[in-house]
Parts: sequence; C-alpha cells; structure tokens
Amino acid sequence: MSFAWKTVGLMYTRRCPLACGHCVTRSSPGAEGKMDPRDAARYIGEAARVSTQLCFTGGEPLLYPEEIQRLVALASQLGLRVSLVTGCGWAKDEERVEPVLSELAEAGLRQLVISWDPFHEVFLRREAAVRVAQTAANLGLRPIIRSAFRASDSPEARADYYAEFASFAQGHEAAEVLPVGRAASLPVESFDWSSGPPAGFCPSVVLPVVRWDGTVYACCGPSLEAKPGSPLILGNALEEPLDRILARGASDPVLHAIYAIGPRAMGKLIEQGNGLSSQRFSGICQVCLKLTNDPSFVTKIRERLADPEIRLVLAAHLLARRAGKPADVRPAARTLREEGAIGAGLAGCGKGCG
Repeated sequence: MSFAWKTVGLMYTRRCPLACGHCVTRSSPGAEGKMDPRDAARYIGEAARVSTQLCFTGGEPLLYPEEIQRLVALASQLGLRVSLVTGCGWAKDEERVEPVLSELAEAGLRQLVISWDPFHEVFLRREAAVRVAQTAANLGLRPIIRSAFRASDSPEARADYYAEFASFAQGHEAAEVLPVGRAASLPVESFDWSSGPPAGFCPSVVLPVVRWDGTVYACCGPSLEAKPGSPLILGNALEEPLDRILARGASDPVLHAIYAIGPRAMGKLIEQGNGLSSQRFSGICQVCLKLTNDPSFVTKIRERLADPEIRLVLAAHLLARRAGKPADVRPAARTLREEGAIGAGLAGCGKGCG
C-alpha cells in the first residue's frame, strides 16, 4: 500500500513581520530559522520525483523575494505547479507589491494563497491584503484567501473577512483555529470542543513539509508539534534525499490510517486503556498528536495494523479516498465494524491545515 504526496511544502523561513496569535510555527519578526537556498534547490529537484506540486510557506517567504523568485523558476522548469502562502506583512509598502508579484508570475508561480483573518488584522491593515490579492488576480495568480476563526466568531464576521476579496479571488478556505503552536495560549473559549475524539479522516497528511532545518513532517501544520520518534516526523532532508524520505513515508501504515480512517478510528483499534473517550478535543489534529506522540500508542497501533484483515480494510479505504467515494469493504470490514472504527472514520472529514 502507498499513497501519493499531493503537494510538497518548503517552510523557507520562520521569520515573519507579523506575530499572529494563532500561528502554528510561532513565527515573529525576531524568530530565527531560514533555509539555505542551495538546500532548497536540491529539495525542489528531489520533490519533483515524487510530486507534481510545490508550495513555499513560512513564516513569510516573501521576506526573501529574490531567492524565492529564483527557486520558483527552478521548480517551474522542472514541471512543478508552484504556489506560495503569504501573510502580506512584506506589503506594507504598496509600491513593492506589483514588482514582487510580477517577477514571481514571470518566474512561473501559479497561485498565491493569502492568509487573512482576525489574527492577521491585528498587525496589518486590510487594505494591504486586498491590494496583494487584487494585484495577484490581475497577474493571473488565482489568489485564494485562507482564514482561521475562533469558535466565537459569528457567521457574519467570518463572511466579512472575505467580502472585499470575493469579486476577484478564486475562493475562501476557512477553518477553526486549533490549540497548537502559539494558539495553545488562547482562551479555551476560542476553540470548538467535543467530548471524546471527534470523527473524521485527515486531508492534510498528504501535504508534507520540509522545515528550514531540513526536518520533514507529514503534514503542513500541527505535525510541527510532533515529538522525536513520532511517525509524523519522516526524516531530515539534510541527512537523506527528500525523495527517499517521502517514498518511505508513503508506505507507512500509520499515515495510511490517519488519511483513510482518521485518528478516532485509530484510537478505537487500541481503545482498551487509552482513556481517549473521557477527554475533550478541539479537532482531529489534537487526537492525532495525542496518539502519535505516545510511543506506546504507536506500537499498539502498528501491531493492530499488521493484522491482515485490518490491512485489507485499510487498503479499501485508501482506494476509496483516492476515488472520492465510500469503500466497499465486505466482508473483511467485520473486524473494524465490530470495534466501531469504520463508522468513526467515515462519519465526516476533519479539517486539516493544508
């Protein structure tokens, strides 16, 4: 069994002009950590062997526009579809916006993802983000607006953060803020809590990211909270070729289970004594980290996933996820159904941070 990596992310820097209260990387103007462009160029060549898409993220990658422009050109030449995520903190000087984005478009950038929500607006006027998005649209960069909201934010307030972009942006990706990274210090009422693990499989574990220090994580956000030894940490691209790391990760049954049946279903496989049902969680990412950061849980999950019948069911769910339709797992599904794992995994799709 295996799965394809949808997009490979390069977390080029941890530094950012903003210090948003929900930031999973805890980025800020004083944060340290930046990728060497020579390493980034090598990662791009290796990523092209295992994926068709590449995304630059941070921190704020556009603090280094010349370096990013050259790397975008390289990725484009290798046939990768290139996107970039920005918080627009670099765009306070409006005269910079058109030249920077124009050069990126000429280098081959295909899409600009703009992080914009109440957390960003604490540090930056909305006009700056609108200007970036409008300029990107004019250059054919198909801007997407990505927002994170507190549980207490009203539907009207949420809609307001997209209203000024709606006439030219390609869409709005909205998610609930998660208690990871800097957001872990937000008031508890900022989050949407459930009693016991919420249902849902993960759409983000096929979006690996290489951090500025070479560490490769299985997803683009909460996995940065993974502890050493976690299956969410795939390796280090400074020590081993990135394509080899990702090829190994693509065959890991724990990642298959996160993607295909979800963390709650994984917890059901080792339900006895894990205590998950008595705890509260804010989203499936918290459940995933709870399971994967505990070596004893990981060992038990791997033992259960080694069962041939369970592996058959998991393979069926992987195929179903790729096809975008429910899995027909009769009669082998009996094992997981009796434990309540299949229903838990297919009851809904949890929102990742992709």
